Amino acid sequence: MKMRYTLIAAAAVGLLSTGAQAVDFGGYVRVGPGQKQDSGDGRRCFDGRANDNDSGAPGKGGIGRLGNECNTYGEFALSQGMSAGGVNYKALLMTNFYKPGSDVGGTATEVNQIYVEGKGYDIAPNQTFWVGKRFYHRADVHMDDSFYVNMTGTGAGVDGIDLGFGSLSVAAFRTSDAAAGDNAGTRLNLDLEGINVNPGGKLRVTGTYTDFSGPGGESGFGLSVQHNQSNIFGGADNTLWLQYANGTTALDMGFANNGTQDSDYKRWRIADSLAWLKGPLTAQTLIHYGVADTPNGTGGTDTTKTFSIAGRVAYAITNNFKIQGELGHARNKPQNGDSASVTKLTIAPTLTVGPNYYDRPELRFYVSAFNYNDAYKAIYQQSKSSKTAAGFQAEIWF
Repeated sequence: MKMRYTLIAAAAVGLLSTGAQAVDFGGYVRVGPGQKQDSGDGRRCFDGRANDNDSGAPGKGGIGRLGNECNTYGEFALSQGMSAGGVNYKALLMTNFYKPGSDVGGTATEVNQIYVEGKGYDIAPNQTFWVGKRFYHRADVHMDDSFYVNMTGTGAGVDGIDLGFGSLSVAAFRTSDAAAGDNAGTRLNLDLEGINVNPGGKLRVTGTYTDFSGPGGESGFGLSVQHNQSNIFGGADNTLWLQYANGTTALDMGFANNGTQDSDYKRWRIADSLAWLKGPLTAQTLIHYGVADTPNGTGGTDTTKTFSIAGRVAYAITNNFKIQGELGHARNKPQNGDSASVTKLTIAPTLTVGPNYYDRPELRFYVSAFNYNDAYKAIYQQSKSSKTAAGFQAEIWF
């Protein structure tokens, strides 16, 4: 741990000492006294998922993150832009901390981004080249903290190749050598964005190929089609995803968790999100349906189906005070098991800095009511079919 902090400090000093240009600082934090998140009757958060890459429902179980985040998280970035030899480039360092609870003592700290990018090279002046570890071309539904496209990793790439009808980005990634041992993985991503397909509508097509070269290593393929439509239903923005993956490729177009799963492991999903972002009345919705092959413990696969539907509505009574409500239902049905389901309702009076959906910071008091069936009770060792949680949370990005 001491060595990790030393490296972080050294990288920060390096960024701060590169010249007279201003250093940009930004980040994200959510923190506050909440409720226990252990299994058993002390549990007060119900995410209900295996993970985003496999059979589980998305994000916080598809039921929304408001009043359902029993953890403390923050990320802080230092970046500096510079020019040399006619090239504009930037170096960025981002650290983060995470604690599965509301006590910030003993939080684990990591480096989740560190990369260099440049634009203006004479051989390709309009493209951006980069090398390092970074968040890469993510697409999320904020109310559920679900990343339907997430190609984050350590790699290198070039963005902004103009094809006339769209912009192409090409990137290659490797898994951690230390973590993977002899079975390291390689991933190639092709991301074509900004294709005009209808008035106010743009198409994005992302393709992924993965390969694990070590003992038992397998390959995989994934394809994601994303359609963004603006200004419908009274000014809403809509995003629709159709996604397929097999083997060692995840539905979010990253690496699957298991580098030894062959092409027999198939998964697909469809998801749609509407968002009204401006004005005193704002909202966001999410509906998701997915099918995935999962290990059955006997060397074969079973099919697991997931479904979720959720929505958040906020009304700004004044410029600095709003009432938020969030309702969601999710279920997970294994092939040879009972369907496990959970429903959540949250009410959150909120102090804010403006009426719009993404105005931050927000200081919230929330009350969440959870209901779940017998199968869900068995998974989390619950003796009751309902729970109520109350807490406070601050959320800010800057």
